Amino acid sequence: MGFSNSDWRYAYGLPCFWADSRAKCCSGRTMVIGPPRRTIAQRQFVVGASQRRVWSLLAAVIFQQLPLEKVDIVGLDSFNAVLKWRIGFISFPFHVEGKLVDVSRPSSYGCVILVKRGPMRLGVKVAITLRTVDESKAEVFCTAIEEGKRTIMGWVLRGQQRNFALNMFDSIGVRLQQLCS
Repeated sequence: MGFSNSDWRYAYGLPCFWADSRAKCCSGRTMVIGPPRRTIAQRQFVVGASQRRVWSLLAAVIFQQLPLEKVDIVGLDSFNAVLKWRIGFISFPFHVEGKLVDVSRPSSYGCVILVKRGPMRLGVKVAITLRTVDESKAEVFCTAIEEGKRTIMGWVLRGQQRNFALNMFDSIGVRLQQLCS
């Protein structure tokens, strides 16, 4: 049982450069060996509310904290927007395409974000996982992982991506704490 090249695509139809990376596992089935992905940023914090309460607030808090403008909801699981990314004293507008993936109520929430400006394209998968600590506390794990092809521009902007993701995770944590206290 083989895979065609169309099965080997990243989000938004970007061709995968690992298209021929298949191997047989111990049971004889074909196993996908994907490209190694780099973790851009991670944060972990505890919120003083139940996991269900944090889950109910999560989507609204994420969209409140992102510096998005001109948000266009395309469907139940996708959106387009303009992101104002500040680098030093200069603010750059970037086109953003977002798609919800890996949503598992009430424990995980994932979104693949493709940021574009001219020939530059950066892909990031943001995953937020919730875990119950006790009845009145939930632990939140936020992770940003490189998605799509690695590019020189992605390498150059890695520090900016990391700082942006860490600031967003921190502001999400602070806002959740405020709403749940």
